[in-house]
Amino acid sequence: TAATLVGVTAVTTPTNDTTPDYTFSSSEAGTITYGGSCSSSTTSATTDNNTITFNALADGTYSNCKIIVTDNSSNSVTLNINSFVIDTTAPTVAEVTAVTTPTNDTTPDYTFSSSEAGTITYGGSCTSSTTSASSGNNAITFSTLSNGTYDNCTVMVTDNALNSSSNLPVSTFTVDNTTISSSASDNATVTFGQSYQYQLTTSSTYSGTITYSLSNEPV
Repeated sequence: TAATLVGVTAVTTPTNDTTPDYTFSSSEAGTITYGGSCSSSTTSATTDNNTITFNALADGTYSNCKIIVTDNSSNSVTLNINSFVIDTTAPTVAEVTAVTTPTNDTTPDYTFSSSEAGTITYGGSCTSSTTSASSGNNAITFSTLSNGTYDNCTVMVTDNALNSSSNLPVSTFTVDNTTISSSASDNATVTFGQSYQYQLTTSSTYSGTITYSLSNEPV
């Protein structure tokens, strides 16, 4: 009678471990041999659970691996191992559309690309409720930001095999939604060709353009 083999702990998939573990149980002791693309230095099985470590595997899908246990009476039985994926390649991320700067939008949009799907994490002063990335372009909206300059924001993507990209620096941008008001009245009249100076009702210094309508009144 050949031994009875049962898978106990499958290989995690996907995994970035190139020498993954696998556990199976055997009803008899015996000699282990391997089939398909997998091998191991472990060649003896005991009664009960046996944990083996596969020899180094390249990135790819493994769907043909087998374990064969032969008992002392030369009875053999084969156990097919679950299909699994080895992935040691981290996603590649790149900026696609930077935040417009300066902007008066306190929840600005940003677009980046990723070579793989995965989980997004944020660094620096920026966060977002978007935590999943797809392969290709990803548009995110940053959570509410105060007025100021943001030069330390980063985005990182971790794929399903737990390979993490490098931190992608978000191009520096400035948020400024301060309302500027003038001391001139809304119905002030001007004569074209003359110079006028308006006193802003704030201690901050701003530059900009005053636009007039055809009726010679400030717009």
